[in-house]
Amino acid sequence: MKKTLLAILAATLLLSGITSAPASAVTVKVLSAPTITSYAKVGSKVTAVAAKFSVKTTKVTWQWYYAGKAIPGATANTYVVKSTQKTGSLKAVETAYIGSLKKVLTSNVIFVGKLSVSGKAVLGYANNDQNSLSVVVPKILPAPAGVSYTWMRDGLDLYTENPVASRALSLTDRGAIMSAKVVIKAPTGYSDITLTTNNFQPAAVARTYEQVWSDEFNGSAGATVNETFWHGENGTGSEQGLRGWGNNERQYYKFENAVMDGQGSLTITATTEGASQTQCYYGPCEWYSSRIATKGQVSFLYGRLEARIKGAPGVGTWGAFWTLGTDIDTILWPWCGEIDVTELVGKDSSLVLGYIHGPGGNSRGTKYDLTQNWADDYHTYAVDWLPDQVVWYVDGHKYSVISREGKPWAYSKQNYILLNLAMGGNLGGAIDPALQKTEMKVDWVRFSKINGLGEVFFNAPLP
Repeated sequence: MKKTLLAILAATLLLSGITSAPASAVTVKVLSAPTITSYAKVGSKVTAVAAKFSVKTTKVTWQWYYAGKAIPGATANTYVVKSTQKTGSLKAVETAYIGSLKKVLTSNVIFVGKLSVSGKAVLGYANNDQNSLSVVVPKILPAPAGVSYTWMRDGLDLYTENPVASRALSLTDRGAIMSAKVVIKAPTGYSDITLTTNNFQPAAVARTYEQVWSDEFNGSAGATVNETFWHGENGTGSEQGLRGWGNNERQYYKFENAVMDGQGSLTITATTEGASQTQCYYGPCEWYSSRIATKGQVSFLYGRLEARIKGAPGVGTWGAFWTLGTDIDTILWPWCGEIDVTELVGKDSSLVLGYIHGPGGNSRGTKYDLTQNWADDYHTYAVDWLPDQVVWYVDGHKYSVISREGKPWAYSKQNYILLNLAMGGNLGGAIDPALQKTEMKVDWVRFSKINGLGEVFFNAPLP
């Protein structure tokens, strides 16, 4: 009977993990490490949960650490964060005894005042139609006080009127590298954080163009332009309160200096001949030239604008193909917005300038080196004008892209076209004194819809 009882006792001790054998002879597996609450702020009570082993522990002790240093007297399984411990690291070290065996394990490390984030913010298609994107935010503790989103395209922040977790894909988004920044507004006692999603490239869509308006300038030699589309903006700008058209330009514009050549092109002629008979803001005029516009007659909203142009040779010339917002008379420049499809400045006769100008000193653009004199031959200058982006091309080569970011964007309304040849001024610079006459030639001007996007308006009332 005594032997039977001893056998039962031995079996019981074996099952409980405690035997008379040395602890080192027992194989102990750590089933889970010790953990502490995943977030804390000043005043929080942080609880430690002991590790789990394959055998039962006989004793557990704790030591808390802040900023890598042991906290005197912090030896319980809970700890209340002190007011002097606002941002540093916090962890607990567990010493577990299993018989004579001692195991020392460290918990997860948290940072006081820092939110707990379980995973990454993930960007992908929102639905099977693949026409929108959405951000999935990981679990965040404690619950955020607010969440906001900034969408990015090709690494640049985009302007978003309603910054939410989803975005309908625009034509400019497709084929670009998209991402998003997620700003987590933390509750009191915690610091805000910003998460950045993975990069995601929506499937590209080929751009298609449907021409819906043009002027081919096929009139007879010496004929002025089609006055259904164009009119002259004459003078020096003084009538509009813009002496020298706001740029100290030296020419006096006359409508009749823009005429057809009888071979399918418009010729804008700048000449000194007879100019001194007219009075300019600086005295007798030095140059006549021409500036024509479609304001009040034809206007455009989004789409491709392009023209085939042979620039005017000579140092001091400044030819341009550009647009202005039709509301220029009510809100003035630069609030109306300006898109320079191209500017051709004679002192730099291989450079092509493509810029936008808007409020707040918001002038952005690029100078592209054509590596040849643009006055020697015709070249095609174009912009793809989209609701949130303008793209510049020369001879089909894309050389500049400007997207709508957080800066003022004055390019979401109707614009009208201008063609002109200025002389001198702030950009044209000093005029070659030997230059007496020069010409800018325009083969055609065309407007096309892009993937169905774009409108042309005739005789629309001005704002």
